[in-house]
Amino acid sequence: MNQTKYQNRPQVNRLLVGFIAISCLVAGVAIAIYDSMENFWCGSFVRVGALMTAFYYAAPSKGRAAAWANISPWWIVGTASMLLFIVRKPRVLIPMVGALFVLGVVVPKLLGPRKP
Repeated sequence: MNQTKYQNRPQVNRLLVGFIAISCLVAGVAIAIYDSMENFWCGSFVRVGALMTAFYYAAPSKGRAAAWANISPWWIVGTASMLLFIVRKPRVLIPMVGALFVLGVVVPKLLGPRKP
C-alpha cells in the first residue's frame, strides 16, 4: 500500500537542478560584470541560483535520503521561531548564541557521557 502511494510522485532530477543553479549564478555574475549589479536581472538570477543550489543540496540522491527525511518537527518549529526573533529584533541574537553555547557545550560536559 505504501509503495503505490509514492509511485505517482515525480522523481527529482538532481543533475538538472544543479545545472539550473550553476546557469543562473553564471548568468547573474555575467550581467553584473557586463552591465551593473543594479540590473533587475542580475539580482533575480543570483537569487534563483542560490535557491536552486539549496534545492540541489536538499534533494535525495541514490546514496542518501532527502535532507529533510530525518528532521524532527520540533527542530523546524524551534528554528523558525529563532529566525523570527532574529529578524524582528536583531539584538536577541547575542543572548541566543550564548544560550545555545551553554546548552550545546557546557551542559553536556556537566552531565557527563551518555549511557546507552
